[in-house]
Amino acid sequence: MSIRQATLEDLDAVAPLFDAYRQFYRQPPDLPLARAFLQARLGAGDSVVYLAEDEGAAVGFVQLYPLFSSTAPRPGGLNLPAPIRRFRGGVSPTV
Repeated sequence: MSIRQATLEDLDAVAPLFDAYRQFYRQPPDLPLARAFLQARLGAGDSVVYLAEDEGAAVGFVQLYPLFSSTAPRPGGLNLPAPIRRFRGGVSPTV
């Protein structure tokens, strides 16, 4: 398995995964919408997508959005809740 940052050239691989993710949250299947959303986010630099591939097949993804921090008033970084931060170096039974 390999994980790499996705590009616009990966839309056909990532869009079905994103559509399945949306369906998990009880959204109707809409592959064109999923593809258009990802294309807009990647094209504008609004998010970063990492693609997991196993033997050339797309098997997973994660989409990250830049954040602003309320404790460090500048763009960037994640404000993780304390329970998540505590387990960042290990495995959390609640994460």
